Amino acid sequence: METIPQEGRGGGFLTRDTLRVGDNLILRVNSSPYQGYYKTQITAVDNQTLTVTMPCDKGKLILLSSNTSLEVFGCNDKLNFRSQVLTRGFKPHPYLVLLLPLAAQQKPAGTRVIAVTSGKGGVGKTTIAINLAIALSRQGLRVFLLDADLGTANIDVLLNLRPKYNLSHVIKRQKELLDIIIEGPERLRIIPGSSGLNELANLKEEDLNWLIYNLASLEQYADIIIIDTGSGVNKNVINFALAANDTVVVSTPEPHALTDAYALIKILDELHHRTFPYLVLNRINTFREYSRISRKLSTVINQYLNLKIVNLGYIFEDHVIPKANKKLEPFLLAYPYAPASRCIDILAHNLLNSHKTVHKLPSSRYNFFMRLKELFLTNPTEHKSAVR
Repeated sequence: METIPQEGRGGGFLTRDTLRVGDNLILRVNSSPYQGYYKTQITAVDNQTLTVTMPCDKGKLILLSSNTSLEVFGCNDKLNFRSQVLTRGFKPHPYLVLLLPLAAQQKPAGTRVIAVTSGKGGVGKTTIAINLAIALSRQGLRVFLLDADLGTANIDVLLNLRPKYNLSHVIKRQKELLDIIIEGPERLRIIPGSSGLNELANLKEEDLNWLIYNLASLEQYADIIIIDTGSGVNKNVINFALAANDTVVVSTPEPHALTDAYALIKILDELHHRTFPYLVLNRINTFREYSRISRKLSTVINQYLNLKIVNLGYIFEDHVIPKANKKLEPFLLAYPYAPASRCIDILAHNLLNSHKTVHKLPSSRYNFFMRLKELFLTNPTEHKSAVR
């Protein structure tokens, strides 16, 4: 066991370039049955993880288990960060895989922001957003799920998570955004919303600026940001949909749900939405039903609106979904071979491989966070003709 005299030394600015294969590190562990400082060496660095040799003490391997929290020190006083063990292995040599902090993860070439929304509540929007985010994360993408259903934020509840902080703490300047992010299943990262934060449109400009500044920091770390918006056509919902790269509109086959979905798409059309929205139909009994309903809705939209829709797919009515929700588990993980789970995988595949026409703003202005700020600072009367 290594002794380190510089107790509590400060950490410097950490990037992936700071971590090199062959460098020696020291792990500080404080969990049963191991406590103390242990020498190790970097064997690999990738986008999200750091692989190191499994440390030894007095000739015996230090068998740290998954989820063990630890602190990492470099050979100089500038390298110091907190991490956790993701997994361990023994071939070809004993090793540990550690999670890199966000600041050290590789910046993606571009971040795709997807708003998942609906014309009315109760159509399964949040459940689809959660499972779709997990399916995308399984593809090796860095996916963040933002709970922007600010009236009834409940992603954390459905995932059986207990976040200590949420977006309200960011707005009040008590925390920065990276401080409130929690890890969900399959390395999905969750940004908890706040059920008491109903109207971003009512925020003071300086508070909105602070929130947008924090949200924009996600671009350094995320491949995809999925936003679970509220339902309906209030300004919060509309602005997230207008600012996103892609909008997924969820509906069920019931006439009133389809009517509300059409109303939402009509508002996006009136406000010159830049991309064709995707349509997902939930609680479908047969493929024939999906074909009939999606074709009928497409015909109406094509006849009366300039904005067209892209039929992304459907989710079968499946008894495993309420069972998984009752257990507070994503149905994709609890029942991976169920019909609904196969539908989610298909949706994720379609979303990643879509090649629809995208109408963008000029590149110098096309940024989700800048666009979102502009929309929320717009005089509400400018939306009066569209937003009910």
